[in-house]
Amino acid sequence: MPRTAFVCSWVFVLQVALASGADWPQWRGPTRDGVAVGVELPEPWPAALKRVWQTEIGLGHSSPVVAGGKVVQLARRGDDEVLACLRAADGKVLWRSACPAGPFKPRGVARYHGKGPFATPTIAEGRVYALGISGVLTCHDLGSGKQLWRKTFAEEYEQAYPIWGAANSPLLLGDLCILCVGSHRAGALAAFNRHTGQLAWKLADDGAAYASPQATTLAGKPQLVTLTHSRVVGVEPATGKLLWAVPFKVRYEMNIITPILHNDLVVWSGCYEPARAVRIASDDGALAATKLWQNDAESMFMSSPVRHGDHIYGLATRGKGTLVCIALGDGKTVWSSPGGMGKYASLVRVADRLLVLTTKGDLLLLAADPSGYNELGRCHLTDRPVWAHLAVAGRRLYVKDKTHLACFELAGE
Repeated sequence: MPRTAFVCSWVFVLQVALASGADWPQWRGPTRDGVAVGVELPEPWPAALKRVWQTEIGLGHSSPVVAGGKVVQLARRGDDEVLACLRAADGKVLWRSACPAGPFKPRGVARYHGKGPFATPTIAEGRVYALGISGVLTCHDLGSGKQLWRKTFAEEYEQAYPIWGAANSPLLLGDLCILCVGSHRAGALAAFNRHTGQLAWKLADDGAAYASPQATTLAGKPQLVTLTHSRVVGVEPATGKLLWAVPFKVRYEMNIITPILHNDLVVWSGCYEPARAVRIASDDGALAATKLWQNDAESMFMSSPVRHGDHIYGLATRGKGTLVCIALGDGKTVWSSPGGMGKYASLVRVADRLLVLTTKGDLLLLAADPSGYNELGRCHLTDRPVWAHLAVAGRRLYVKDKTHLACFELAGE
């Protein structure tokens, strides 16, 4: 694809994502940053939300995605991974597509999380792109459920998924479908033609991680940013050329966080590793990352933070799960909540409010305000553990717990 055509396609895709306020078509929402647009929260916050529908959907931590009045969920049922499309209005199943889950076997503490799947599908222009737990990438027609193409990597890699199972979610950019493939020892950030599945380029300098790639512009240059097995990288979208890299390897080989990207800053953290920020700058056309700050008190492991203004909000691991507000400028902790929030929570920003869904099934409403921790309300949505990210589309919330998918109205019962 010519470079100018690619850039035009890239801008078009971003404009479509920004305009789709009623949809939640990919990992962490329209722009992959945990920000919901076109959503009105109830005032005052009710003691309980009305559940519109609920259905037993299967196992796994893959998150629901929503587009055009349809909800798509990837889940495990028996030995199969099943991609299901439901009508958003009432939860009626419109189609299912099943295929064998593959050879993945959880090890050690990963047994607690089961056999997946973990990656969230992506909906784009009437197609669904999904990555299974054992590293199989598929493309389906959203209307009919017909499988259009399928990519396996078992012949290319001795193991086609990282040690804890494939978990990064596909990014659709122009004509490309971009994600990490392969294992933590031998893998690559790769781009495929979204229409055919044909390989477009591959950055094979590192293994695969669990973080999902993002598209952005830093130091005036469009690029992809993601965590690989042992680095944070910026990559040219059209070619896969490495633009900059920062070494980052964590205990247990679990790079998971989706970084904060803002004003040439990249902010991230990891397992037992402090939150940190680098600034990307251009020097005679070459990009370089310079360390800006590091907050040794705060480590964010699995939960990706969100930004509002000049502050970020995330779940730190200390205190058995503590919500924190960190200043973007110097990295200092501005406030922290009481502990005990749990090991994981999905955070969604709606204007100047934060929705926080914990593994215990509690939904908290907070003020995205650096002046202090201010809980404006909470309600309980499910007694089953929740490890999938919350989806917010229009006036509805979609919650995938251990076995069920449920839709809630943003209004009181």
